[in-house]
Amino acid sequence: MPGITGIIRGQSYPNGRRDLHLMTEVMRHQKFYRGGQYIDEERGIYIGWEAHPNSLGACMPVVSLDGRFVIVIVGEHFPQFQTVRTPKGIRLTEETERELFALYEKSEDEFLRSLNGWFCGIVADRRTARITLFNDRYGMGRVYWHESADEFLFGSEAKSLLRVRPQLRRVETGALAEYLSFNCVMGNRSLFKDVSLLPGGSAWTFDSRRTHGRRKYFDFSEWEQQPTLSTGKFLLNFNETMSSILPAYSEPTEEVGLSLTAGLDTRLILAAADERRQILPSYTFGGLWGETFDVRTARKLAQACGDSHEVIRIDEPFLRDFAEYAQKSVYISDGTHDAHGAHDVYFNRIARDIAPIRLTGKFGSEVVRTRKLVPWIDFPRNIVRADLARLIDEALIVRRSCERPHPLTRVVTDEIAWYEYGRVAVEQSAVILRTPYLDNNLVKLMYQADAGIRDSRDLQSNFVIGKSQRLAKIPTNLGRIGKDRALLSRLTYLPLWALFKVEYTYLYATPHWLTRIDRGLENLRLERLITGRQKFEGYRIWFKTHFSDYIRDLLLSQRAECTNFFNKECVKRMVTSHLAGTHNYFSELNKLLTIELIYVTLLSRMDYHNKTDEQVRSNCDARIAGLTGTESPSNLTVH
Repeated sequence: MPGITGIIRGQSYPNGRRDLHLMTEVMRHQKFYRGGQYIDEERGIYIGWEAHPNSLGACMPVVSLDGRFVIVIVGEHFPQFQTVRTPKGIRLTEETERELFALYEKSEDEFLRSLNGWFCGIVADRRTARITLFNDRYGMGRVYWHESADEFLFGSEAKSLLRVRPQLRRVETGALAEYLSFNCVMGNRSLFKDVSLLPGGSAWTFDSRRTHGRRKYFDFSEWEQQPTLSTGKFLLNFNETMSSILPAYSEPTEEVGLSLTAGLDTRLILAAADERRQILPSYTFGGLWGETFDVRTARKLAQACGDSHEVIRIDEPFLRDFAEYAQKSVYISDGTHDAHGAHDVYFNRIARDIAPIRLTGKFGSEVVRTRKLVPWIDFPRNIVRADLARLIDEALIVRRSCERPHPLTRVVTDEIAWYEYGRVAVEQSAVILRTPYLDNNLVKLMYQADAGIRDSRDLQSNFVIGKSQRLAKIPTNLGRIGKDRALLSRLTYLPLWALFKVEYTYLYATPHWLTRIDRGLENLRLERLITGRQKFEGYRIWFKTHFSDYIRDLLLSQRAECTNFFNKECVKRMVTSHLAGTHNYFSELNKLLTIELIYVTLLSRMDYHNKTDEQVRSNCDARIAGLTGTESPSNLTVH
């Protein structure tokens, strides 16, 4: 995934350039990435970055006129900085660069607070060798870090650190217990021992002696203390805010595709674009078993606006190459997205062929409405090692100690950044991912909403009704439609909700007794009758059919590393009975498969992507020979 990485040591060391190359190389998941380096060899500062072409990161670095300050920002800022196109790509305008440095010289914190989006970066003062490492206030511009007596290492991907420091390739057992319990690791920790996360809204500074100050340039208590607005005033401000921020997220039009669903989160975006007469190509993800409600509804929405629409489906090539996509899901996300996320790799590679920027309604339900993300999973203790079972029992206590008192702060600073980051990382490895629902202006406003407004679920539907009556008349996936049909909406909701629950149970949470009945009726292909209307991910079924050989070979191998934490006989029994169709162990097998792939791709061998250490080092030597490095007056290289 595009991001930054680097080493700060305070003095030169022989392998600095080679280590930096290896750290950036493992982040280069696509050949089309653009990257660069900032190196101050004498002071032991080695910084590299990778970015999508034509993105803000591709404009980096930005150097002040006097050459003193160097800024690198990878991610996005809204509204976007003014850029100009050159034969070599895009760059910031000279006026924009002057404004950036004027603001930075006035106040570093004010400069960072002015940025609006998901990002991470550094500011280097070349006169004093002072480095500031920062990220966005939500922590979505993730930065892993490790500190020892000799150095400070950081990277947008944990594998950058693991690649050059083998001693870090160890799983933290307490973090693993949290993953099994909540599907994520909390408290700004990672799955890897002695590797932590930079908290959101951080600005950490380092001087020439490698001493540093750790501060936050933004605290959400500032927004929590705002006065609550009256209902009328809030509704007016909400409509004005959404209308003002949305245009920036859909520019440039020729590079943006809308990931469209049947729900309100994306319909609001579509309604605003339709009002501006903006045409957005759209697409919807689908499956093997007919057309989902999302697909059918999205097609109607696009047709109503005169937009093009495509369906990106799970198909036979995906099922055939599942092993590759599962490994990519785990590897790209540093183990924060699981094997079950294989289709996210597949979908977003195809989505890029439609448009390099993917505009979504992600996190609308969490920010605009009231919805918690992190689940509590009662993972069976009898299949895990005794010490891990004890940590699983303690995990709920750890979670409660991490929770923020304000529900919106908990969602935007913790739950989204910890629970949803893995999927976002996988998606952003292929496309530039955008959502207006974490725009600073909108989130700030939502702190001023009365609790009843967020609970009512009417904010987005009222916005759509005000912008486009024809879009408001098309039901959502749960039957929510315009006010003129409110009674029908309520009557429609219950059967659709029940259908959703039936599909979810059949595809994921089928009890063992029902699994055996399903096995006896397998010739009827019940999945084609029961599913495919709301859900399309058939992993419970695919695990015992298309993927059975892969799962058996990986989890029952004598070399399987997951048995370091799990009872080997229990693992064998779960694999055998699930593949036989007599039991449903999808959730447990997905966890086991993910942990095994963490070892395969991140811990046991760091030559993933079919490169041996010798090949990587040979390539590294060749590329280093072609860089200007410290021989250049600027100490900057860009590729």
